[in-house]
Amino acid sequence: MPASSVLSLALVYLTASAWSISLGVLGLWLIFEDHHGVLSDRWLSLSAGIAALSGAQIVFLLCIADRVFPRANKIVSGTLEGGFGAIFLGSVVVLALSAIVEVGMG
Repeated sequence: MPASSVLSLALVYLTASAWSISLGVLGLWLIFEDHHGVLSDRWLSLSAGIAALSGAQIVFLLCIADRVFPRANKIVSGTLEGGFGAIFLGSVVVLALSAIVEVGMG
C-alpha cells in the first residue's frame, strides 16, 4: 500500500474518531446534565442527546468500522447502521415535536 494511501486512511480514521467521540460526549452531556433555557425541557435534552449518541455510532460504523473490517457480514453491519439511523431519525422527530410544543407553550 502506498504511503499516500496509508496517510489518507490515517487522516480519515483520526478525523472520524474525533467527530464520533465529540458527538458521544455531547450526547452524554445533553442526557445527564441539567440545562437552562431551551434545553431545560427534559424531552428536548433527552432526544437531542439520543440523536447525538446515535449519530456518533453512525459516524463510527460508516467511517471507521466498515474500513477496518471490510469483510464483515453485510447483513449485520447494515442492520446496525439502519437501526442507529432509525433511532437518530426518531429522536430528531421527537426533538422537533418537543420544540414545537415548547415554543407553543412559551
